[in-house]
Amino acid sequence: MSTTTREGQRLTAFHEAGHAVMAELCGQHITKVEIEGDSEHSGSVQSLRFEPDPAEALSAEEQAASVEARLKCVLAGTVAENMVSGVDRWDESSEDLDLAVRLAMRLVDDCEDVLPLLEDVREELRRELEENWGAVEALADELLARTSLDGAEVRKLLTPLLSTDFR
Repeated sequence: MSTTTREGQRLTAFHEAGHAVMAELCGQHITKVEIEGDSEHSGSVQSLRFEPDPAEALSAEEQAASVEARLKCVLAGTVAENMVSGVDRWDESSEDLDLAVRLAMRLVDDCEDVLPLLEDVREELRRELEENWGAVEALADELLARTSLDGAEVRKLLTPLLSTDFR
């Protein structure tokens, strides 16, 4: 999506805010959120990812929960953008959708189950983002004003606004 227009910037801000809010709700450590991108990306959310210690092997349930949390973080940008634009669709050319499909394949046994899983996750995300919409809006507004925030600034802004049901 182009961020050269004001509406494009606004949609990008909500897209990245959706990613960031869900990442915070899922316990990721955000290091930066920006809406100024390069020729291939109009914005980004950066977070620290730690590989599990091999001595602390995750159970199958913990691995699935980790993949599901990552899937939610990946799809949250598109869901937030759709909520703002009023257009309820998938962008088939999106890197987010490509990654979401690959993550979903790790959660289901049959490729026929990928789309229904993605639809279920999208509906769950819509509910979770609606419950935390004040945080999404506040972060999007701040991104439009400043274009980039570091992790500490994001946490300071979001912490009082996030639903305690998810933290």
